[in-house]
Amino acid sequence: MKNIKKLILGVGVLLFIITSCSGDEMKYDPYVVRDYALQLNGKPWNTNVGITTRAIFVYKENGEYFGNYSSLYRFALEKGSYKFIATDIPVEMVPLPVNLNDFIIPQAVNADQKVNMSAVVPYATPFEEQLNMSIFTRTGILRLKAKDIVADPSYTVIKTIVSVKRNGYKVSDETFIKGDMSVARSKKTTSGGINYLDDFIVFQTDEAANNVTIRIEFMTADLVVVKTKEFEGSFPILANTVTNIDFNMNDADTSIIKDYVVTIDGVVQTK
Repeated sequence: MKNIKKLILGVGVLLFIITSCSGDEMKYDPYVVRDYALQLNGKPWNTNVGITTRAIFVYKENGEYFGNYSSLYRFALEKGSYKFIATDIPVEMVPLPVNLNDFIIPQAVNADQKVNMSAVVPYATPFEEQLNMSIFTRTGILRLKAKDIVADPSYTVIKTIVSVKRNGYKVSDETFIKGDMSVARSKKTTSGGINYLDDFIVFQTDEAANNVTIRIEFMTADLVVVKTKEFEGSFPILANTVTNIDFNMNDADTSIIKDYVVTIDGVVQTK
């Protein structure tokens, strides 16, 4: 008799657990983000299995940071309205969570960091429609390539200064912060400038008023400037595109570099 009572009690407990679990599943089921798709510059994107990159960031409706999630798995949220953003390089883009309304990604002073970020996507429970997030590269590359065949032994360090008109990107409304800023990098040369090549990652310009300008300082090993040259004109930077400039670095008796060819996305530009 005791065994029968124990069996009945055990079955009852089991049914209670099953019922409770089913109730919890029903309770949270409408709030699970089940169906979402990410794109990177117009192509489908997802984290490779085994990589822990958490590409999705969630904010409350007032912009308060809520959480960070992987695009590999479903996840549940409390009932409410949210704002989502996504990036394929979360560590670089969101090093410290802040209120979305205050979130500005600065121009890297060394011009060595691309900016990949989606627009803000509003999403509210019960999450019935697919969540689509398109990540776009907001920067382009300025590539400088010397075509000299004669070395100049008067310098051993090349410092290139690129002046930009945009110094930040505001995530909440996909706008750029305007402001004059210089990004610079120095490179040693043992060949007097022959084969000089360097890439500078800066925000897209979108219009001529935001084009970048370039100045080069030629220095000795102890960083004494022996001469300075500037490029004639200014240059556009397109998102996720290379603006390549082939030029003569060591032309004598000129402080203005005029002999150059600009190629953007494989197309030679006319001056």
